[in-house]
Amino acid sequence: MSHAKHPRTLKLPREENGLATSKPAVRRVQELLPAFLEDTVVEAEANGLVVALDGGVETTVAAAMAVDAVGAERVTGLVVPVQLSEEAPARTAEAVASMLEIEHHRLQLQPVLAAFQSVVGETGQPTDDLVAIRNASERLRMACTYYVANTTGKLVVGTVNRTERLLGSVAKYGENGVDVDLFGDLYRTELRSVAEDMEVPSDIMDRSTTRFDYADRSDAEELGIEPTTLDSLLHFAADRQLSAAETADRVGVDPSVVRRTVRWCSQTRHKRHTPPKPSMAN
Repeated sequence: MSHAKHPRTLKLPREENGLATSKPAVRRVQELLPAFLEDTVVEAEANGLVVALDGGVETTVAAAMAVDAVGAERVTGLVVPVQLSEEAPARTAEAVASMLEIEHHRLQLQPVLAAFQSVVGETGQPTDDLVAIRNASERLRMACTYYVANTTGKLVVGTVNRTERLLGSVAKYGENGVDVDLFGDLYRTELRSVAEDMEVPSDIMDRSTTRFDYADRSDAEELGIEPTTLDSLLHFAADRQLSAAETADRVGVDPSVVRRTVRWCSQTRHKRHTPPKPSMAN
């Protein structure tokens, strides 16, 4: 494998809707992201990569790109279900790992979560708060993923896409607490175009976009916007910094929809940035 430096800023050809979904753009992504992973492993003098698999599009593409980057023998897949309802996606995740011929392990976290709830229940606080449990589950998953990465000298590959990142559709210090933010600049629609070109199986492509089906509704459904339209809106409003009126005109929605989405992003800003700290500079 070549260890030549590759650019870390992706300049992709974009469609009229602002998204990079054309064949040239998709192929460019497939060239650059594995090269980026390879360079990151070399720079860190790491032994390889760890990917937490959930049977969804993002983790499947990430695992395939990790294999392209460093070889199957240097990639570890972890399947880390918490709830019984996650059995079906967990089996899909194991099938992905087998297809890619990577070492993989299933870690069942239901007993760990139950012990966690028992301990925190001593505080007198409820142990069945759905949001708190969802966040705790994701942090437990990441703790296990990092334990494996630490003991094997590997790096943890993040699988959160830009749509999720901007909307804050992740647990703080959970899915986004990684070594490599592989899809941080790729919107969900763009990533799906990459997955389609890579011939990701239809049962994975058809899965809900919510992670392990914790939420009854996706972020696009909550906002009342079609998913591709949402990604276009985010591109023009967040990346291009266009006004609500200009963005609305570009994507064909009412300006109030743009303002509501921008407000949503603003309210979840704390999930994307380091904690505030007092300045002690002289």
